[in-house]
Amino acid sequence: MLRSPAELLYDKLSGIACLFKPADMKMQHFFNIIQERLASAFNQMSCRPPMNRVDIIRDSQTGKEMVVSSVDLSDTIQALGPRYQPEDFDIQSIFPLEPFSSGLQIVSINDESKCLDQIKDGQPLRCYHIQGKMGESTNTLDANGVIVEKSTYKHVNRSKTERVCALIQSSFQASMFKMSGISPFTQAGFELAKAGLWKPRDHTLPPIVYGLKLLNFKAPFFDIEMYVINEQEIHLKEVILDIGIRLRTSTLSESIRRTNIGPFNIQHCLVIDEITPDSLVNNINTIETIIEKSNLLDKTVLVNKTHIEETKLLGKQSDESSIDLYKTKRPIHQQSQIYTNEDENNNINK
Repeated sequence: MLRSPAELLYDKLSGIACLFKPADMKMQHFFNIIQERLASAFNQMSCRPPMNRVDIIRDSQTGKEMVVSSVDLSDTIQALGPRYQPEDFDIQSIFPLEPFSSGLQIVSINDESKCLDQIKDGQPLRCYHIQGKMGESTNTLDANGVIVEKSTYKHVNRSKTERVCALIQSSFQASMFKMSGISPFTQAGFELAKAGLWKPRDHTLPPIVYGLKLLNFKAPFFDIEMYVINEQEIHLKEVILDIGIRLRTSTLSESIRRTNIGPFNIQHCLVIDEITPDSLVNNINTIETIIEKSNLLDKTVLVNKTHIEETKLLGKQSDESSIDLYKTKRPIHQQSQIYTNEDENNNINK
């Protein structure tokens, strides 16, 4: 039996895709819209015909039995409803955006592989563009809340805001060394920092800001670019609030938009109006190519070592009370990384 075009296209609709989530929309509502659009598009295509029903009847005149084939009315669209239902499209996501935020969202559609979990375990950096507003503060730290405080901002300029952003970024970088148990002023800290970007093993740990840059400043509004992991929406709002406190004014988040997740950027996204079965298949193929080129699924890019093993590898006595937080992006070669107290004494004697 030949398969219908809808069945052939449904088989291709499986993989990782990038979609653009609008602001002020919950993720579940966003997924429901996608499922309804896909179900409606598939039902408009030529689906399989109703199955035939075979009956054996007896001729009333001759008394002979006859085999009669007819359309099974219980398998028609009028009896069963549309062939495709929204529930037929399974959508899962990683790093889900909260209602106030918008931007890039990675999802899997009808994909039973572990590709989505592997991308999440790789801890790709997420980039956010946040527009802040000075002079006001709300109970929810964003523009949708109730104003609870007003203050002046005429003393704030671009240079002061850039200086505050640099201070906040440096404080996060210092906390990474502090929580890892390795001092950045030692050879061990230098070698570990030189090995690559440090990333936490645990997704439940506090957020870490790797980059904070002021893009635009036009009082009372300012735009911030932030690279972060382990973030939640409230953490991003708190950074904007912290900027206002350091500038001695009130601030709130006017908008939050995610533009990048690792190698995926907002140009790879499909907005709601562009979502069709054909466009999704093309997007899945594009994302699959990006994953292969960027080597996101290669487990060797992360050092699968504990904090105790890393510190021993660097020639430092492990601190049992230190917090096991970070691992490096590139594997550390044991021969080139060992630095002991004996080596330090020899260098001093020389």
